[in-house]
Amino acid sequence: MSRSGTFLLAAIAVASSLLWPHQDAQAQIMDAGSDRTLDIATWNIEWMGDPNNGPSDDAQQIRNVADIINGSGIDLWAMQEVVMSSHTANLENLIPAYWDGHIATESGQQRIAFMWDTRVLQLRSVTHILQSFSSDFAGRPPLKAEFTVTLPDTSFIATFITVHMKAFGDQESWQRRVEAAKRLKNHIDFTTLASQPVFLLGDFNDELTASTYNGQPSPYRPFLDDPADYTVLTWPLEQAGGSSFQSGSFLDHIVVTNEADAMWLPGSTRVMTNLVTVNSFYARTSDHLPVMASFGPATVTSRETAILPRSANLTAVYPNPANSQVTLEVGPLESGVRIEWVDVLGRVHSTHTLDAGRHVMALPDAPGLWWIRATSHSGVELRPVIVAGPR
Repeated sequence: MSRSGTFLLAAIAVASSLLWPHQDAQAQIMDAGSDRTLDIATWNIEWMGDPNNGPSDDAQQIRNVADIINGSGIDLWAMQEVVMSSHTANLENLIPAYWDGHIATESGQQRIAFMWDTRVLQLRSVTHILQSFSSDFAGRPPLKAEFTVTLPDTSFIATFITVHMKAFGDQESWQRRVEAAKRLKNHIDFTTLASQPVFLLGDFNDELTASTYNGQPSPYRPFLDDPADYTVLTWPLEQAGGSSFQSGSFLDHIVVTNEADAMWLPGSTRVMTNLVTVNSFYARTSDHLPVMASFGPATVTSRETAILPRSANLTAVYPNPANSQVTLEVGPLESGVRIEWVDVLGRVHSTHTLDAGRHVMALPDAPGLWWIRATSHSGVELRPVIVAGPR
């Protein structure tokens, strides 16, 4: 369907992340990315383009997908349930030509794919991996792509892997997810990927705290139990009661190696819940919401080195976790610092203005993970705060 014979898609990538929020874009789609950051998302687009499954109006589904791509400012999408059809092919006519993509060649009707903004990501290679264990991956072996990522004054090489794991909550399906997760982690741990920034994202078809199968351990415990090498960015969202699937489950996840985690912007991981306002989203677009995360700004001198700068407007936040109040220390050279309490979905719940010195603030009412976003002439800074239990 593409100009290059692969999977050509596109998006407008000038927007804002959690650090730099802007106004809503077209079709009530909030810009989510920034031209200063690498913004990625995973999205299962429920039988996209298939005339016999998923949303009944395929042409409308494709238009909604194009609106979301064009308005969200994401640089790279990992997509699942892409079905090749005339409707799907029409997507390239609705999006700019500076994007490119690649769709799985070893798969059934439901395919996985990458799409990316070529102004930010330059493809080095793309291939399937773990084809010998295709059954564990429900006949959809993972798709791996290596890119050179170019941000303002920053360039680094990164690897992205997308998956669509075996569905359903029965024992056999759970066991196949268990095996697939082990194979995938071993592939990263025991190859050259072990020392590189790796971004694993897709429809995991299971939760992290416990499996949807009879409360068994999550198939993805190997990643959760290796915090020295991996960060499961979506786990705090699930623990806070979030969901990415229409039924209320959290199935779509983003996992990064420690080299990539060094570039992660705290607070940027979120489910793009604002999209439910787009033209009867669940009925006409997908039963999954996209899940995104942002990385940078970073100074990267090699694959192994990443330095994330921190502004000086907050010198301390304590205690953490906190029960009733928290103390913020604002840097001595600061004044008029805007302090915002932001929840895990990126929503601002309160705003305050502080000058230099020590300040005691009340906590939000709801327990769980929150972010303090501090903005001043020094820049923007995010600090996580755990609100512990009912007060």
